[in-house]
Amino acid sequence: MTDFLSALKADLLDRRLAPLLALAAVSLAAACAYAVIGGGSSASKPTVSPAVSAANAVAPPAGLAVTQATPEKAVAEVTSGAAAQRRGGSRDPFTPLPEAKVADTATSATPTSSTPAASSGSSSSSSGEGAKSESTGSSNQKSGGSSPQKPAKPKTVYHVAVLFGVLPAGVTPEGASLTPYESLKLLSPLPSAQQPLLVFRGVTVGGKSATFTLVSEAILHGSAACLPSASQCQAIDLKPGQSEQLEYISPAGEVSVYELRIVSIVSTKASTGSVKGVLRGESKAGRELLRRAGLTAIPFLHASSTAGVLVFSQHGALTARAHTAAQPRHRP
Repeated sequence: MTDFLSALKADLLDRRLAPLLALAAVSLAAACAYAVIGGGSSASKPTVSPAVSAANAVAPPAGLAVTQATPEKAVAEVTSGAAAQRRGGSRDPFTPLPEAKVADTATSATPTSSTPAASSGSSSSSSGEGAKSESTGSSNQKSGGSSPQKPAKPKTVYHVAVLFGVLPAGVTPEGASLTPYESLKLLSPLPSAQQPLLVFRGVTVGGKSATFTLVSEAILHGSAACLPSASQCQAIDLKPGQSEQLEYISPAGEVSVYELRIVSIVSTKASTGSVKGVLRGESKAGRELLRRAGLTAIPFLHASSTAGVLVFSQHGALTARAHTAAQPRHRP
């Protein structure tokens, strides 16, 4: 080790390496001096961020926003601005100046070369808006000048009041206690959906009579007219004040007599919504009974455009009704 160090010292002190050794020593001294002087100066100098410098900047007063005067409208920023402005009306200096619009800022940010195109576009858009406003005004004038829509003509609705119930043995029809049915609903089964004898179908034109479809076997006694005939009585038709008795034999062999009496048929005027309500109020149970028994259609009658009103489809129906009224009721 001592021999190695002695050899290294001899090489360094050699005259050929002396210039290089001196240059390295000078460079090392210069680097140390720069580190000491430069580091101290940079540490003493505070750094200021752009946000702090922007916040410390002097802002103009809030009420005195400065705007640039344009050739179209001169604006004075001082109280005696008459001598400073070339044309345009003077203004109160204490009134806040109008704020710049976003559209103006966007226009000023566009290049100067595109200004003609922007102006032409603005003129075309303004002309388009003018045409749109004119068309809107003309359409408003047309809608305002048009005549108001006429209200819908009221429809005729018929309300049928009946008495129906069991006629006890030995009791006259006048003394019987029958169940009243005010404003009988279309397709209502009587006396009930569990034991139906009749289904109310509606009234004939003008409310002259009420029509019922027979859905159970019964022996008829009274003044009702049978359709299509007395021997094949599928429906009965009664006028106000008329009554009909139905002799019904249950599956157990019990005989019951029912009384059906038409009290009144009253017509009223109603709106279209009320008529639709009448149609929606039809008995679903009665409709299902008619469908199952295959008695949806009524002989010689069909539904008209008026809710709950039936129309005779053939002239022969009048002859059948008169012939039926003269014959005795069908008996099994």
